[in-house]
Amino acid sequence: MLTVTGAGPMIADASDVESDLVTWARDWFDVLAAGRLAEACARLDEPNHYGMRWTPEAITALLNETFSPGTVFAARHPEGPRFTSPRTATGREGLDVGAFADGSGFWLNYDIPLNGEFSDLTAQFEFRWRGPRTLAARLHDLHVM
Repeated sequence: MLTVTGAGPMIADASDVESDLVTWARDWFDVLAAGRLAEACARLDEPNHYGMRWTPEAITALLNETFSPGTVFAARHPEGPRFTSPRTATGREGLDVGAFADGSGFWLNYDIPLNGEFSDLTAQFEFRWRGPRTLAARLHDLHVM
């Protein structure tokens, strides 16, 4: 069972950490789908490797740039990209999770649900150990895989 704290995901049972991280990501996308981008950004504990802290403006700008007019997505969705709950999105839930070889934590690639379906835009998360059962959440990047 995973409990989200201000310091990132708390791992209740280390044997099921990968499942807990997927649950954390689904919950994170539920927050985005509810239009609470600032809250979603506040759940990220650390900047990415480039020192970037994700903001609602940065996420919105990236979506609008990635799915700008002239793209296939924009032609199919002239209303623009909108986050959808992964619990209601159609299509295949694309995800890949694993541990860092050095034991410092875990990574998770998750296809972002947009406009009612899973998209080819992927969120790359990293979760680094902060204590015996605490991981710091980091959004490394959002990009089309």
